[in-house]
Amino acid sequence: MTVLVTGATGFIGSNLVHRLVERGDRVRVLKRPSTRAVLLEGLPVEVAEGDVTDAESVLRAAEGVEGIYHVAGMVSYWRPARARQFRVNVDGTRNVVAAAVRHGVRRIVHTSSIAAIGFRTDGGVSDEDTPWNWGPLDVGYCITKRAAEEEVMRANEQGVEAVAVNPGMVFGARDHYCNAGRLFVMVSRKSTIRGLDGTTTTCDVDDVCAGHVAAMERGRPGRRYVLGGEALPYPRIVELVAETMGRPVRMKVVPYAVAAGAARAAYLVSLVTRREPDVTPELVRMTAQRRAYSSRRAIEELGYPQTPLREAMEKAYRWYRDNGRL
Repeated sequence: MTVLVTGATGFIGSNLVHRLVERGDRVRVLKRPSTRAVLLEGLPVEVAEGDVTDAESVLRAAEGVEGIYHVAGMVSYWRPARARQFRVNVDGTRNVVAAAVRHGVRRIVHTSSIAAIGFRTDGGVSDEDTPWNWGPLDVGYCITKRAAEEEVMRANEQGVEAVAVNPGMVFGARDHYCNAGRLFVMVSRKSTIRGLDGTTTTCDVDDVCAGHVAAMERGRPGRRYVLGGEALPYPRIVELVAETMGRPVRMKVVPYAVAAGAARAAYLVSLVTRREPDVTPELVRMTAQRRAYSSRRAIEELGYPQTPLREAMEKAYRWYRDNGRL
């Protein structure tokens, strides 16, 4: 199968490209001229230079492919970056859909997020049909990922099959930009870590890639699939990172008001420095929620695997260590 992968130089994208090449697919990647493809070195892939925000470059890259894995996206929880985040996540998705329609691409698999799905406030477990309720919390990442999903699903009305996959917090190798890797860096530097007691759904990057491939092969058009695993409170996730690294750490849960105040102070400083801080008010509002999601639909319909979190963390730690990230 001939496929186009956007966001191929990132964490999920690079792992997905490796998997596609291993299974014999012909892979073309959309890469910005300024981005180094260090995670793809040595792979027999065709490189199309461009950017999802540049409609013409996306149109050129999509010519002659049967499927598109739209993995590109911008993760930020900083209000000054929101305009750029809309351009990448929403306008970029619109460009991908337009290119797919123009060239008669059979299917798009869109990398969404659990952030695009509502969360339960009654202590229960959410799923793909949980009503959207992030709006009042005004988290730019959640808003743009939801809007991007809406854009990609419109492809189903234009002759292109579209499926969304919604990963949780992903652990694994090739985390070049230290997404979940921030926790490993934090544990390596601190003996006491302070944070909120919110919950999130974790997952293994290899499982997530398997979910993408299965969604391309047999996902139901117009459907979304949560790609998750164990749902745990953040303090327990940090403890597991510390155990994986063999380092003692003390996790201290702080009240929401304290975390929100510290985030507000960091945000005000960031307006002067013009650099996104590690903690922002939007991030605090998001991580304070119980984001526990069921992957039953993906397991039953896609055969989505379930690697234990500790195993995923061990793979991640080996990669960070072997590549000088820790």
